[in-house]
Amino acid sequence: MEKRALILGTYHTNYDGLWTLAALQLTDPEYQAHFQEVVGRDGPLDFSTVLTDGEPRYGSRMLTATLESSEGTRQERQDRISVLVNTLDGWRMDIQHPDYPAHYLSGRVQIKQEYNNNAHAAVTVTATCDPWLYSQAERVYAVKAYEWEQNLLLANTGRRAVVPKVVIDGTDADILLAFGDVSLALGPGTYMLPDLLLRNGNTLVKYSGTGTAKITYREAVLR
Repeated sequence: MEKRALILGTYHTNYDGLWTLAALQLTDPEYQAHFQEVVGRDGPLDFSTVLTDGEPRYGSRMLTATLESSEGTRQERQDRISVLVNTLDGWRMDIQHPDYPAHYLSGRVQIKQEYNNNAHAAVTVTATCDPWLYSQAERVYAVKAYEWEQNLLLANTGRRAVVPKVVIDGTDADILLAFGDVSLALGPGTYMLPDLLLRNGNTLVKYSGTGTAKITYREAVLR
């Protein structure tokens, strides 16, 4: 049976079987609340999402792990710790948590040696992470436009609202995208369209013209 492990960037803590993941904790993110007391009013005013178009915003979450090893000599363990520090410490990277195989975290890592005696060594790995668990796979929609208008439903099963990347391709491509009250004529190129904010659920996009459109985005959840 394979031991539980973390994947920190390209470093797999169980790649050579010499580290044991002895402890692992991931805190829940807290939403960023902003309440303002007003004299004479029953209860405070809630300004938590006034500047975010109704979307809650969250603080960082902390990942803490303990890696232990009794394999090899004391010097071999010290060399192994040095590899950890020089490879990971201070860098921001994607982190694969064993309990969330379909998602990954993104955070900045710190490595601290706890001890390395004649028989045993331990290090603590901490990471200050984004609040989100990002989907390993992106959603991808590829469509071909014609003169007549067509409909496309963009699904977001995640919690985080996301702006997709839109790539228009084709000789003399000219595609009209319409969503909500917005209509945009797009030629060949790559676009990030802030007005095309995909919240949880389905967003209807209408398109017509010539060329192809490829729409990609990554969903994310809190748990």
